[in-house]
Formats: sequence, C-alpha cells, structure tokens
Amino acid sequence: MKEILMSIHHKWAQLIYSGEKTLELRKTAPKGFEKGEIKVYLYETDLKSITGVISVNFCHIITEITPKIVENSCLSLEEIEQYKAKGRGKLYGWEICGVDEYGPDWLYPEDLHIKRAPQSWQFVR
Repeated sequence: MKEILMSIHHKWAQLIYSGEKTLELRKTAPKGFEKGEIKVYLYETDLKSITGVISVNFCHIITEITPKIVENSCLSLEEIEQYKAKGRGKLYGWEICGVDEYGPDWLYPEDLHIKRAPQSWQFVR
C-alpha cells in the first residue's frame, strides 16, 4: 500500500475527522493511481504535527464541478473554481473511505523520516 504525507489546515482536517468532508480536492494526484488504497497521514499545518490517517480509495480528475462535489468537499462553487484556476485548470478528487484521528503530538514528519512537511503532499518511503 502506498503511503503519503499530506499537509492540511486544521479546519479541513476536523471536517474530515467528523465525516462531513469525504472528498479532498488537490491540484495533483499520484501518477498511475486511480483505484486501490492509499494511506494518507494528515499533517496539520496549524498544529505542526500529524494528527491522524485517512484511507483514499480513488483519485480522479474532475472535469465538471457538480453539486455533489461541492457538498462532499465542504467548499463553495466559487472556492472550488478559484482553487482550480490556481492549479493550471486541473483538479483532482481524492475519495476518502476511512478515517482514524489520533490527535496532536501523535506523530511528526521526522518520525516518518521526512525532514519537513510538504507544501501539498509527498510519498512516505
């Protein structure tokens, strides 16, 4: 199973942990990943620690922003369009299928042999 460290703001992590946010939108996705399962460590930039793990079972390019995408991402249509424009017009949906929250001070990037947290995400080796 592939493992990824993803940087995220506390606000969005809390929506994921509550089960309200089931779709993470990113400007990129792992190459060659469409189906399968990825273990994603959530590094909360506000807390400067890894607070939990999510499972992502599907990443897909978003060509049309539907009401379901708006609802599942917990973003407004305007927020999604602005974010998409910053990513050269590409947008990927990471489908969240499992969530484990461990809280602050659970892990740090150094515990995963990573010198510093990524701007967006990176593979854990």
